[in-house]
Amino acid sequence: MQKMLNMAMAAAVGESDNGTVIDSKTRKLLIFRIKCILYDVSKLIIFIAFFAAIRQLSRFMYAFLTFFPQRRISGGLHFKKYSSCLIFSFAYMAIVVMALAPLKIGFSSAAFVLVVCIAIIYLIGPMRQPSRPALSKPEFEELRRKAACIACYESAIALLFYESELSAVGFWTIVLHTVQLMIAFLIRKVGEKHV
Repeated sequence: MQKMLNMAMAAAVGESDNGTVIDSKTRKLLIFRIKCILYDVSKLIIFIAFFAAIRQLSRFMYAFLTFFPQRRISGGLHFKKYSSCLIFSFAYMAIVVMALAPLKIGFSSAAFVLVVCIAIIYLIGPMRQPSRPALSKPEFEELRRKAACIACYESAIALLFYESELSAVGFWTIVLHTVQLMIAFLIRKVGEKHV
């Protein structure tokens, strides 16, 4: 299946719009991006089906809408295999939606935790996949600022509507995203020491 997908995508991106052949590096990048989109869409379909079946779709959608922009900008843990990514992503969302969403801490404590999360997201992020091209210093700083702005915006929404059931979903999504970002950072630092 994987080999057929690779061949189909390679054939699909083999020529540019003007008929010139696309170089190997560009083709590999396009194939990588197409795979990422297909993998993300397939995970989303699986998750929507599961959370709809257990009547937690609104919680899941709110968690996803909080998680997705943050993940796209600041990154986090990455896995080499689709199945590992699927299992981790499912566990992440299940923990937020089913285990943590019913838990609510005091408003002041939540505000403090979210400020700490914003600072950590700014200081650590972005944590990109090692296979992606390195960012220039200005690009890195721009993504860092965007990630912090998104975290501020999402935190403000969680705090403004703190009495809402979905507020806890947003809060815990931001907290778990920050935790997995810290884990990715530590893994990278440990890996650098062994090189």
